[in-house]
Amino acid sequence: MPRFLSIFVFLFLSTPLSGQYFLNGSATQTNDSCFQLTSEVMFDVGSIWYPEKVDLRNSFDLVMDMFFGCADGMGADGIVFGLQPVSASIGQAGEGLGIGGVSPAVAVEFDTYQNGNRADPSFDHVAIMSNGSVTHGGTNNLAGPVQADPNNPNIETCRFLPLRVTWDAPNQTLKVYFNCSLRLEYTGDIVNDIFGGDPFVFYGFASATGGLFNRQEVCFRFNSFLRQLEDVTMCPGSQVLLDVFGGARYEWTPTEGISDPTAPNVKASPDTTTVYTVKIFDDCDIPIYDTVRITVAGDSAFVDLGADTTICPQDFLSFDVTTPTAIYEWSDPALNGPVVSVSDIGVYEVTVTRQDIICEASDRVTIDHLPTPDIDLGPPDTSLCLGDLLLLRRGNDVGQPILDVGDGIPFDTIYISRPGRYRAYVDDPCGLIFDQIDVDFVNCQKVFLPNAFTPNGDGINDHFFPQDGGDVEIVHLLMIFDRWGEQVFSAVDLPTNTANLGWDGRLNGQPVNPGNYAWYLEATFRNGVRDSRRGSVVVVR
Repeated sequence: MPRFLSIFVFLFLSTPLSGQYFLNGSATQTNDSCFQLTSEVMFDVGSIWYPEKVDLRNSFDLVMDMFFGCADGMGADGIVFGLQPVSASIGQAGEGLGIGGVSPAVAVEFDTYQNGNRADPSFDHVAIMSNGSVTHGGTNNLAGPVQADPNNPNIETCRFLPLRVTWDAPNQTLKVYFNCSLRLEYTGDIVNDIFGGDPFVFYGFASATGGLFNRQEVCFRFNSFLRQLEDVTMCPGSQVLLDVFGGARYEWTPTEGISDPTAPNVKASPDTTTVYTVKIFDDCDIPIYDTVRITVAGDSAFVDLGADTTICPQDFLSFDVTTPTAIYEWSDPALNGPVVSVSDIGVYEVTVTRQDIICEASDRVTIDHLPTPDIDLGPPDTSLCLGDLLLLRRGNDVGQPILDVGDGIPFDTIYISRPGRYRAYVDDPCGLIFDQIDVDFVNCQKVFLPNAFTPNGDGINDHFFPQDGGDVEIVHLLMIFDRWGEQVFSAVDLPTNTANLGWDGRLNGQPVNPGNYAWYLEATFRNGVRDSRRGSVVVVR
């Protein structure tokens, strides 16, 4: 496939990304921790980087989610995780995957296209390469290539797959886990053998397309370069908050003094100085470790916001964490000082730091609103047909309300059969909740036929036909008879308010004599009732 040149650049993080991270080429940030490196277009190049080096004399552990696109046979080219000492290094796009020609470098390539000139295998593969080489074989091919996913030769599956890269500095071992399986392992002195004794390198991701393409993305889950937990000095008898993220489950040890040893966000209250370790298990159930040393020293600064609670929406909850010679930091920047009042739902945290002895205490509380029953009797003005019943229900989230129509009647369900104003209320802990409805009952079977008409062809009152204001669904039958009982007109399934479909005062095309005529009508009305009507009409000439 034809290839273009691209710039190879790197990123590192462990907390959600912010504006200090730079994007190169076609790369875009899609949320706090995810980047799209390439789009579904030809010859697209994207990379992400952070301009600070890491020290390879220290171990690291990185967890990411990788998206290689949805097109298999017609997709390309892959993603590279790399280490190199010059952030502005320029590598080859396409089959070069953004690392081709960059030296010195170590790269973990995930190649989704078979290039025969690079000795690529037929399956999507992973390999550990060095010094900008993208051709398998020779001294720069440090490990692999092997099938990237042990269960599927294709990784362009339109879903995110987990990647984990670990560097064991004391043992000089680089391991690559993909889709919960250890795929590659390389042991070697990469600091001296590849980077000339310089342990400081950049790391990051790059991706490219060529004549074929895919949308390719990376999302960061965990980064051991930036610790989530910072050592802290805790005032005696108090507690501090410890928060980690990015795992599927968690285990804290020791468990003494930990509010919940399986939670990501805990309150720690050790009696003496303690080092806590948390295992953060990824989606593959492989643990990542972080530690924190809590030094217990200083004087009292106990902080207690109380248990999680619920309040009425209109109420306020006050906190007083006054401590001598202290400063106060609330999670809500709108709050300050030792005494605050809140009414909004949410999680509130405060850290109290004593300035005379430099120790701290912290606590958090979750506030929610009590559920407020919503009584809804229906539209405020409701009109029903005579003979109908209006069903009122209390609702699933409403205590038994009182229906007030002069005498208070508790009800779950009740039928209303007479007009009036109905008011229901519930004496709720947050106040009196009520609703009211005005109910009227009307005749829903109104149909009008005139008692006279003048079929003289002047265009005024020339037809006899049924009329209504919306009560009639359909006129099944309309018949008209003269004084001797002879039928002079008949119509079936007749719509209302349609003059030219009514009787025009003729029989067999000839005008009938003036005088009285009887009519019979059968209709179905809007309340579903089928009924008949009789009457008379005068033909006036």
